[in-house]
Order: sequence, then structure tokens, then C-alpha cells
Amino acid sequence: MTPDGKQAEFDRHAATYDGGLDNPVKRLLGSSPDQFIAVKARWLLRREPALRPGPGPGPVAEPGRGKLALLDYGCGAGDLMRVLAALGARADFTGCDVSTGMLAEAGRRWPAGLGPAPAFAAQDGALAPFADGQFDIVTISAVLHHVPVAERPSVYRELGRLLKPGGRLYAFEHNPRNPLVRYVVARTPIDENAILLDAREIRHGLLDTARYELDTDYLMFMPPGIAPLRPIDRALAWLPLGAQYVVAARKGAQ
Repeated sequence: MTPDGKQAEFDRHAATYDGGLDNPVKRLLGSSPDQFIAVKARWLLRREPALRPGPGPGPVAEPGRGKLALLDYGCGAGDLMRVLAALGARADFTGCDVSTGMLAEAGRRWPAGLGPAPAFAAQDGALAPFADGQFDIVTISAVLHHVPVAERPSVYRELGRLLKPGGRLYAFEHNPRNPLVRYVVARTPIDENAILLDAREIRHGLLDTARYELDTDYLMFMPPGIAPLRPIDRALAWLPLGAQYVVAARKGAQ
């Protein structure tokens, strides 16, 4: 599908986008999209101490700088940034997406109580209108399975371009090894053209474009709305059967 086709596809879903909860199986596991997104957001806050609210361990970016610059690439309706902000994350948020409809929805949905909305910008296909090495952190969440396989290398190159040396990239994706994920994705309208990908594809794709230190965690073994079960998820992060996974990549110094 062409970039223009992708824009039209997601523009069509923008106003009614609900994180896939139009699927009845997913509704059995969580009562709101934010419960699923919060699994990723909490993982990211554990991984990046400088994002945590209030005084915390670890540096806050470079000496003399304020908050970390975080880009959510393919941000859709801005849900990951919104949930991070609601959890108290401290960052200068920016979002980009191929769908101008999704970007308009992201601005509309941003709660006034969270302060000013992130800066939003439209992508030209894989390309984002930002300078080389502009961001400390780049997230890409549930995006790559929507990108045609032949176009994914251009996305990996762009992600590397946007990261400063030593910056961190976090790629969250649906895990095709999980049979329930495959069942849900096959029956979710916004995923009608999705092609799921294994963590190995992301790792190899990134390493083809830049130098990275890589590792992978698996997430969402338990229903996300049941807080007492969260320690089980953390204990099973090594097991490649979670509903989600995240490839964490630190870009090498240049």
C-alpha cells in the first residue's frame, strides 16, 4: 500500500479509534484502551528513570538541559504520550504520523489538565520533518505491522537518523507467537492489512542501518487491568509468548 493509501486508511479510522476495543475478545481482557497502553508506559518509566515524575535516579538528559526530548513516531491519536503524561512522565513530547486525521484527533483528545499538547507533525511516508539526532528517545508503538514489508527498511533508517548518538529507541509490537494476538488482529478492522513481525525482524532491520546495543522484553502475559498480577508479567519478561514485546535499542556513539 502506498503512503497516500496508508494515510487514507488511518484517516478513515481516526474519529472512532479505540485501540482495538471494537474486538470483543480484547474487551474481555481490558475495559479501556488505556489499560493496554499503560503496560507499555509503565515499562518505559521503569526503563528510563529520567522520565519518572519528581526527583529520581539517573541523569535528566545532558548537563544544562531540561527534559528529555521524546518522539513518538507513528503516534496515531497520541495515546502513548497521553498515558505517559497522565502517569507523571517528564519529557518534551513530540508526535508524528502519516495520518493527518489521526494527528488532529491526538490534539483534540489531549486533556487540558495535562498541560500543553505535544507538538505534532505529519510524516511524508517514512520521513519525519525533524533534524538529524534531534531526540533523546524515540518510541514506535504498534506501527511496524502496518508498514508494508518492503517499506520497513526506510522506517528503520529514519528512526536511526532521528536519534542522537547514545539515544534510545523502543519498538513495541504485537507478538505473532501468541495465538490470542493472531486471533484478535485477524478480527480487528484497523488491522485488516496488518502483517505481524517477530522481534528478530526488528533487531536485524535496525542493525542493518546503524550501530545499536539491543535487548528484548516480552509484555502482557496477564490481563492488563488486574494490578496484583503485574509482578508476574515482569517475572516472565524473558519468555517469548507475551501478547506484546519491546525491542530496546541504544544507538552507538558516532
